[in-house]
Amino acid sequence: MKPFTFQQGKDHWKAESTPSLLHAYVAVELGRQPELSELIRGVREATRDDPLIHVGDEWFHITLYRLSQKPSSEIPESERQAIAAALTEQMKTLAPFTITVGSPLPYPSGLIFDLGPDEPLDDLRGAATRAFEAVYGADATTYESGVLHLTESYATAEVSMDHFHQIHRRVRRVRPSHAPLRVDSIALVDVVANNTEKTITWDTLATIPLLGDSRAAA
Repeated sequence: MKPFTFQQGKDHWKAESTPSLLHAYVAVELGRQPELSELIRGVREATRDDPLIHVGDEWFHITLYRLSQKPSSEIPESERQAIAAALTEQMKTLAPFTITVGSPLPYPSGLIFDLGPDEPLDDLRGAATRAFEAVYGADATTYESGVLHLTESYATAEVSMDHFHQIHRRVRRVRPSHAPLRVDSIALVDVVANNTEKTITWDTLATIPLLGDSRAAA
């Protein structure tokens, strides 16, 4: 495990030149997710003495898309509205769904929660991507989101392999190890990354509900 560094695309996110970037997130409201809150409390307790910065309660999120090639300071209001409109159009056919969060996984960069099943999340990511590409084209990002996940904490120091295995054993014992997460909207957000404090914060520009018919999806 080594200190985590935020990425803008394939390169380090340099706050001095790019203070913030537009993203599409699933913003997780822990106040609506009591079982997930319990799981997170258990992981924090199990790792309280480890070199990790835990994500604040109000900042949990799943990254669907990052507009890495254009700082948000260069995006006028008309383009922001165009992105929000494109996202709204894409969300009309997607129904709300429930996924499972967990198990917690120690990673070289910190701790994440696995998510499943993949299909509704991949559909959501695809829809968000199409919305941004409708406005900016396919070259608007070099960021690769990989397998979607929920970050619990970011590493702040290097640890030995033995220490890493200890963290793995401790989070493996956290019970419950899984929790449901209801996804019924996405957010267009203007995100600030702080590499010194290892934090991600944002201003919400638009919240877009998933408007598809859940009965048809069942």
